[in-house]
Amino acid sequence: MDFSFFYQLRTKKIWWVDVVFYFVISLLISTILCYLIFILKVYLQGQEIKNLDAAIETVGTDLQKDHEKTVFNYQKKINDYALLIANHQFSSNIFAFLEKNTLPNVWFSKFSISIKQKQVDLSGQADTLDGLSRQTVAFEKNEFVKKVSLLGSNIGAAGKIDFNLALILDPKIFNYIPQPLPENPTIPENNNAPVEPGAEVKSAEKLIVSFSLPLSPEVVGAIDQTNRTITLNVPGGINLTNLEPSIIVSQKAAVLPAPNAIQDFTNPAVYTVTAEDGSSQNYTVTVSAAVPANTQSRPSKAQAAIITIIVLGVLIAVGLGIFLFLKKRSNNKKVTKVIQ
Repeated sequence: MDFSFFYQLRTKKIWWVDVVFYFVISLLISTILCYLIFILKVYLQGQEIKNLDAAIETVGTDLQKDHEKTVFNYQKKINDYALLIANHQFSSNIFAFLEKNTLPNVWFSKFSISIKQKQVDLSGQADTLDGLSRQTVAFEKNEFVKKVSLLGSNIGAAGKIDFNLALILDPKIFNYIPQPLPENPTIPENNNAPVEPGAEVKSAEKLIVSFSLPLSPEVVGAIDQTNRTITLNVPGGINLTNLEPSIIVSQKAAVLPAPNAIQDFTNPAVYTVTAEDGSSQNYTVTVSAAVPANTQSRPSKAQAAIITIIVLGVLIAVGLGIFLFLKKRSNNKKVTKVIQ
């Protein structure tokens, strides 16, 4: 490889080499400045997030916050369970199969599956030995069970029969479609009143179970079922004269004003819930608006300051590079004159 080119760059004074050198120096200084500025920006954004979190914490009552945490926890559990069932079709079919084919006097406490061997091991308790025998026969006669093995049984401390069963399953269990369980009949308020067979019993439930405003974030009302009152605290700046609440009432009940109907909450509003049997009760809904927090001016000032610092940093870096380049050229001219 010929290194004469690099030797010529070292011995000869080529002007564009100085330009490239000082440009790289200026670029390096600008990069360092921008890095420091972005660190400052991240810090300021973190402070703004903390301020917004603190402002959000002031919205809503303690009861609403507890309800929100409870709902989020249930939502997470439901999502986890749905994901589990979606990815474990075999297990979900087995659960539904056992739910339908377990006798009332038998309980299962342990459950394990071997997918390769298509085997289910069950441990549980039965009221009597006869109940265990009936459960074993029920499994043996089922089309999805190839073989039932009683691994062991003994009388427990409470007089119950502790047992261990092993079920060898038919692969058709993968296509098993569980049938829905029968719903419990509606029980009237007067449990002592006789109900004729086949007579339709109308529900007397007339509760508001959920009252929320679809804002950002959603505001959920605190419901006092004793005093029939609902309280909501919305952020400042919300127009209380034009809100569309989302309402959930008891099954087969109706509410007026209707859900999602535009309502003026400047003053407390009254909602009437009517049950299927015609009885009704009123709820008083009160919506309070918090004092609007002045959080918009601070982010804008911080962004303007950051942009100004970036521009100044780039200008300083470029100016410094030009200054060093010109100074270098001036020194070279002076040296040339002295030599001449």
